[in-house]
Formats: sequence, C-alpha cells, structure tokens
Amino acid sequence: MSALSLQQRLLLVKYLTERLAVVRKDDLLPQAAAEMPSGSRIPVMFAGQHAGWASMPQPTRKSAFVADGKALLAWAEKHHPGKVAGTETAIVTDEVLAVLREHLPGAIVRKRQVDPQWVADILAALKGGGYYVTADGEKLTEVPGVTVPESDPPSPRVELADGAGPVIGAAWQAGDIPVAELLALPVGEAAQ
Repeated sequence: MSALSLQQRLLLVKYLTERLAVVRKDDLLPQAAAEMPSGSRIPVMFAGQHAGWASMPQPTRKSAFVADGKALLAWAEKHHPGKVAGTETAIVTDEVLAVLREHLPGAIVRKRQVDPQWVADILAALKGGGYYVTADGEKLTEVPGVTVPESDPPSPRVELADGAGPVIGAAWQAGDIPVAELLALPVGEAAQ
C-alpha cells in the first residue's frame, strides 16, 4: 500500500469526520437511547483492555420561564387581579420618593407587575408536574406569557481512559475494529 499524500489525508479526514457525524446522529444515538438505561455508566474494552466509559445521563428536567411578560401580565390582570400589584420604581430612598410624590409626581414611574413569588410558583408547577392549580381549583397546563419547552432526550457521553490510544491502536492493528462496517462504507468491485 502506498503512502497517502497530504491532500489525500486531508480529504480522507474530511470525509470520515462527516461520515462519523452522520453515523453518530442517525444510527448510534437512537440505538443508545433504546439500549442504554438512563444513569448507566459502562466500561468500554478492546481485547480485554480498558479504553474508556460510555454513559447515558438522566434526562434533563423540564424548564419553564416567562417569555412574554406583557402577555402574562394581561392574563393575570384579567383572571387573577389579586396577584397583580402596582409598583413605583426609582433609584432613590423612600424619603426622596415621598418628596417626589408630593412635589414632582410625574417623575415617578408606575407599572403593574405580577407577584414574583406567584410567578415562581407557576413556573415550578409547570416545570415539575406540567400543570398549576389555581386557588379556584382550575388546572392550568398553559399560562399566557410562560413557555415550557420540551427537554432534549439524553445523549450518551463517552470518556477516553488514559492510554485509550494505544489500546484502540492495538485492536485496530489486530483487526478487531471493523471500521468499514461501522461506517457502512460500500466495498468496491476491485476490493471484492
């Protein structure tokens, strides 16, 4: 076998990198999701030598966050007005605010906001159980202005052990790693 030129090696690395990414995404990740239990950590061996670990993390927890504060405020004002309060904000002391209120009321910014603790309770409930129960017993699975995105399924993690390179290299040279099969590379007629 002749030595590869620099250009051939570059092209081969590019092809293998792209091919391996496709194999990982289309074949290995779905297979891992089906076969590896969440929370598992499995040693990887070649010819009886430890080369690393493959693990499947626990699924990520759902999250919930306020994506549209105005929509949440409008909904809360209409359906739960007791959970909405007016606020005055200024970067001043209470005494200065009192003076402004008396002498320069136009300098005070007033806005309505939903009770932050109530919002935290809603977010926690939607994230945890998928619904929030109001004081009236209404079971809400959606709240305007709040987003609860689907969590991504877990993806396996692989850690190489110290010395994994020589272990994999020896297995490769011994013919124990069928790379063509892994990559599903077509065999040309001349090779057959």
